[in-house]
Amino acid sequence: MAALVSFPLYEIVGSNEFEFERWVARCTLLFLLLSLVVCMRFFNISLNSIGFNASYHKTFRQLCTSFAIGFFILGLIIFSLLYLDIRVVSASAEISFSLLLKALLVGLIIALVEETLFRGLFFTLASLWHSSLIAVLLSSFFYAILHFIKPIQHADQQALNFFSGFEVITNAFAGLSSMHFDDFLALFIVGVFLALVRLKTQSLIHCIGLHASWIFLIKTSKTLSDHNPLSDWVFLTGQYNGIIGLLSFMWLSIVSAVFYFRAVRRPVSTV
Repeated sequence: MAALVSFPLYEIVGSNEFEFERWVARCTLLFLLLSLVVCMRFFNISLNSIGFNASYHKTFRQLCTSFAIGFFILGLIIFSLLYLDIRVVSASAEISFSLLLKALLVGLIIALVEETLFRGLFFTLASLWHSSLIAVLLSSFFYAILHFIKPIQHADQQALNFFSGFEVITNAFAGLSSMHFDDFLALFIVGVFLALVRLKTQSLIHCIGLHASWIFLIKTSKTLSDHNPLSDWVFLTGQYNGIIGLLSFMWLSIVSAVFYFRAVRRPVSTV
């Protein structure tokens, strides 16, 4: 559907400022959001059942708390990258209010959409149809895979036509062929940890706060620092964004294991 409507929209309101592929991506996101509403009605699922089940005051408190925890979790990774010279502070690095605000807003928007889809609707349906373990693994697998569905070849901006949207979609799925396994593992364990949090708390707000803080840190870190390919420890980061990789996979594996055995599987005490 996105492929069908992208070219007419681009012809009507497009410009050189927005590449055609970005129109396809935005239309895809729009239809994805609309499909969430359709799916929830079809399966008779409420916002409460997918994790939006707290009062406004409690939601704000959960969001702030989980954001702080997520900041600490990924902050240790970024500190390690700087300490090992895998990333170095940029000579032109300048922290500004606009940079922080933009990173925060982007983080919240992306976290809201992705968590509603994967730890919300997807996890809820998988839990109804399968076991909790399968729901954790399935939602994490598709969450990780989604990040690699992006074009590795780009459509010719000078030769666009009605079928160019389908070309962009095809190129996006071809992007899976360039996926690096360490990048996949890093994103997969991110999904596992978030799904475990969803399983334990039964709240989507905690997942949104954690996710938003990680995107916030990644956006600001990439702006304020540069990747150093000459570092002896460069193999600890993958090819995806210069932040996640083997180091984040190992660290989040430890965090996930501790959380699972100390929180998720903690036996209920009886009197």
